[in-house]
Amino acid sequence: MTYDWARTLRLEVGSPEFFRAIDERFFQSSKTFGHPRYPAQIPFSTVIDYDALCGKPVLEIGCGAGGQAAVFARTGARITAIDLTEQAVALTRRRFALEGLIGNIQRGDAERLAFADESFDLVWSWGVIHHTADIRQAVTEIHRVLKPGAAAKVMVYHRHSLRNWIHGGLAHGILRGKLLRMSYPDVLKSVTDGFIARQMTRGEVTGLFRDFRSVTTRLTDLSNLSHLPGYRLLDRYLVGRVISPATKLQLDEAIMTRWGWFLYVEAVK
Repeated sequence: MTYDWARTLRLEVGSPEFFRAIDERFFQSSKTFGHPRYPAQIPFSTVIDYDALCGKPVLEIGCGAGGQAAVFARTGARITAIDLTEQAVALTRRRFALEGLIGNIQRGDAERLAFADESFDLVWSWGVIHHTADIRQAVTEIHRVLKPGAAAKVMVYHRHSLRNWIHGGLAHGILRGKLLRMSYPDVLKSVTDGFIARQMTRGEVTGLFRDFRSVTTRLTDLSNLSHLPGYRLLDRYLVGRVISPATKLQLDEAIMTRWGWFLYVEAVK
């Protein structure tokens, strides 16, 4: 998870410059929702109470290149981070070594967590469990390893999002004819990262976390009109000259809370 979809990153993998560049891409992708004053504001500080987690055990499922795991370590949490791939584990360990951070970084499977019951004060997983083969089993495992009263904070893809309607349904489904030979869910899967890539509704997510004491959901980023073909040119030469940046931000936030692509879940055990 280097956020280098277009292969434009020309930096040595594992170098300090490499980690800074991919962190910028990752944290900017959730800026409006999690940390609107980034980089002055700590990533995801609107949804994570880092002070309360200082010295507490935290589990991240799907650490990727370790950007958020490093944030937990810097703010004092006792971070354990797992990923299914050896590459992600190696990158995260490399990052921690470069910064002198302390953490337990290991290869692991979300469906079979190698931890005792009631081990963690927080389980964090951003854009990961919708890629698992058995997502219900992954949620069962999250529930098992959480302490009573502790929370899982998870992001999955939202099916009824503006991004899916424009990028999946319109651009690929209709204009490229994919709906003539496959279902809409399969079209969405074909234009999303990951071999398995579920798109979920709020109702499905609530049912998935039904064993938790309380479940709340919010729709977040990647929701604006930039998914429209030619939008960048339209924005540069027309929209950007007519609508003020403040008004555009308000519009983006209004769209985000109704049709965002990221479905954020807080589930308390």
